[in-house]
Amino acid sequence: MVHRPHRSDWSLPKGKLEPGERRDAAAVREALEETGVRCVLGPSLGHRRYTVDGVPKRVHYWRATAVEVFDRPADDEVDEIRWLRRKAARALLTYDDDRSLLDLALGLPDTTPTIILRHAEAMKRAPWRESGDPLADLDSARPLNESGIDQAHELVQVLDAYGPLRIVSSDARRCRATVEPFASHRGLTTRLEHALSEEGFEDDPETTITAVSDLLDDMSPAVWCTHRPVLPIVIGALARQLRLDLRDDNVGARLDPRLRPGCAIVLHRAADGSVVAIDRFEA
Repeated sequence: MVHRPHRSDWSLPKGKLEPGERRDAAAVREALEETGVRCVLGPSLGHRRYTVDGVPKRVHYWRATAVEVFDRPADDEVDEIRWLRRKAARALLTYDDDRSLLDLALGLPDTTPTIILRHAEAMKRAPWRESGDPLADLDSARPLNESGIDQAHELVQVLDAYGPLRIVSSDARRCRATVEPFASHRGLTTRLEHALSEEGFEDDPETTITAVSDLLDDMSPAVWCTHRPVLPIVIGALARQLRLDLRDDNVGARLDPRLRPGCAIVLHRAADGSVVAIDRFEA
């Protein structure tokens, strides 16, 4: 927790979004700036609303794991940082909302993320076929458009917030291009999986189901990049293997495969493979 001299309070680290920044990326950045701790996000803890000097505020929180700690000199924003056990932390925190967040976070187990990502925005099919490109007859060679290229670069910070160590992608060009900036940023190799492509799914849907099962067996933090038409069978296969009831309104809404380009579903899984929470990140 942090002490803010201008407020004379003890609270949890938080801050403001930068223009165009996604909330989860901002959470990791602000935690680093205020505490010197680089973390990776676990399950969302929801948001809190309150008013400061007549201005309404909404703050989103996550459970997170510290992965690296740097020296942070005291300044006018934060002049002291403390790591405390639950009882001492509850006694020191100024606000009841922070105490409830502390209890909520500590009631959850450690988790690892499985991120199911729809590729960034691609060139439309008809213009690609009419483009005159030597590969225009291959839909798998269809590239990202300019907006999609921007999305792929924006995804670097978002994916980094969850800390995936394994990248699996459809072998289609638009999927590979979506994860390439993050792979380059982290020095990771992308595993290409034809069963996650539209062509692989169309040729043999059972291979897609088998691939999902195999991928779920590896519990390392991962991102899988696939396509809108393939997402329903991917979601259905992982729901069956992980015993998630899609008829449950809350589960079904969080696992809705209708993702926009560059958006994802995040499964937070405990050490035994069970799903502790399901989040979504949107553009």
